Amino acid sequence: MAVYYLGRGDNKTLTPFPPGFRMVSGDKAARSYKKDKLIPGGIRPVSDRVNFACLDGTYSKEPNFMAKTDCKDGLRAQVHFQSCWNGRDLYKPDNSHVEYMSGVDNGNCPDTHQVPLIHLFYEVLYGVNDIKLDGGKFVFSHGDTTGYGFHGDFMNGWKPDVLAEGIKQCAFSKDGGVQYCPPFKPSLDSKFSKNCPQQPPLDKEPVHGMLAKLPGCITVTSGPQDAKESDMECGSAHKARSLDEEEQVVPESDYEDGQEFDLPLPTTTRGPPPSFGSPKPRSKRSKPTEEIPEENYGYSYDYDLPTTTSRGPSVINGSPKPHYMRGKRGYKPSDNVLKA
Repeated sequence: MAVYYLGRGDNKTLTPFPPGFRMVSGDKAARSYKKDKLIPGGIRPVSDRVNFACLDGTYSKEPNFMAKTDCKDGLRAQVHFQSCWNGRDLYKPDNSHVEYMSGVDNGNCPDTHQVPLIHLFYEVLYGVNDIKLDGGKFVFSHGDTTGYGFHGDFMNGWKPDVLAEGIKQCAFSKDGGVQYCPPFKPSLDSKFSKNCPQQPPLDKEPVHGMLAKLPGCITVTSGPQDAKESDMECGSAHKARSLDEEEQVVPESDYEDGQEFDLPLPTTTRGPPPSFGSPKPRSKRSKPTEEIPEENYGYSYDYDLPTTTSRGPSVINGSPKPHYMRGKRGYKPSDNVLKA
């Protein structure tokens, strides 16, 4: 996973995320492109916040859905966040406290949300060709076969002074990488790839073989109508199994239409990737060799993770770990990029 902090927008005076601020970009229930739902003050549909890049050695347009999953170097899911805040609410469940810039990743803020924030852009790489489909298909964990429901969460945990100084000094610089931004240099850690190991599951439930539904009682839906809330939750009848309970097998009589979901082990990306292209998926992870005190953690991400995941950044002393910068998808190396 890669996270970009971009100096974008007509207003160059950016406000740091306030303590407790959070937001979600994307709609997990979406299963189609909503061309008639436009960004306020703009001409682009809100659905343009999400797109996908199939890394197969050729350049092609990056659509707003999973047009292709046969990607030898991985499928990169991408989501732009809202960069305009109403200046009052730290969070609202409908995300009405934030809005997109008129051009999604650039432009101006609407009159209702006049506080400009630094622009967040997430990239998550999935090793789709590492999965033996056997007649099935790649599906996100919220039951989405289309990609229109891809989404990202942001929960602010930055130390206010560190983020404010980082934006002031580096948001509009041409250097790009976090390693070139003085406020973040104390956070550089050569062992960041080993400091955030995969954690065991909290709910012991069947995740391999023939399943009636995806883990979490998720029903696979392909649209074009939005998924219903009941398709993405277990309901009151479901009892979560703890780790000390015996694993239960779904009876064959409960299978739906013979659907098979072969859920692989997580695919991870570690360390600085190659100079060109995208991080290479790996299937094994070393045991951690260094522990970071919990009080030193900075910010975190909360993802509705698909069946194959890429791990987010480890954080030390209030700032994110360093990543890399590269020219990509219309972004020139000279673009203003502060990447964490």
